[in-house]
Amino acid sequence: MKSMKKIALALLTSAILSLSSTGLHAQAKLAVYGTVGGEKPGIPNDWGTAGTFGLYVGVAHLGPLALSVDGRADLASKIKSGFVGPRLAVHLPVVPLKPYVEALIGRSSYPNLPNGLPLKSKLTGRFVAGVDIGILPRIDWRIVDFSYGITAATPRPESLTTGLVLRF
Repeated sequence: MKSMKKIALALLTSAILSLSSTGLHAQAKLAVYGTVGGEKPGIPNDWGTAGTFGLYVGVAHLGPLALSVDGRADLASKIKSGFVGPRLAVHLPVVPLKPYVEALIGRSSYPNLPNGLPLKSKLTGRFVAGVDIGILPRIDWRIVDFSYGITAATPRPESLTTGLVLRF
């Protein structure tokens, strides 16, 4: 738990320093998002409902590439998780599609296991990939957001969601 807090603090500090050292024209953007869909928690292997709420703050733009720091909470019927980590998006010049990938770390808990005992993972990782598309000037439709969990324990959760992104 202490190492996860140190990593999260280091990422947050890095994001704040990056924001403070950029010019106003290159200032990072904030986006808030919410998605709904399904999640397979790994124990048992059946799909349940899922939702994700989060935000990301841009820290650098290099041509069509945008680097951000993302923080999210995954709230599913069988697993609750919180994550933070880097997000890399590509803004395609011809079409309004924005594919992205993320590598996140955090904590997950499984409050509704079949044996009735809650399982808590000290450190959990997630790889996330998805595609956003601009539908209004400050609103994107998150067409798909797929995540795959990497844990030290047996469960390998997967989620597949869709939703909206509000950019500021």
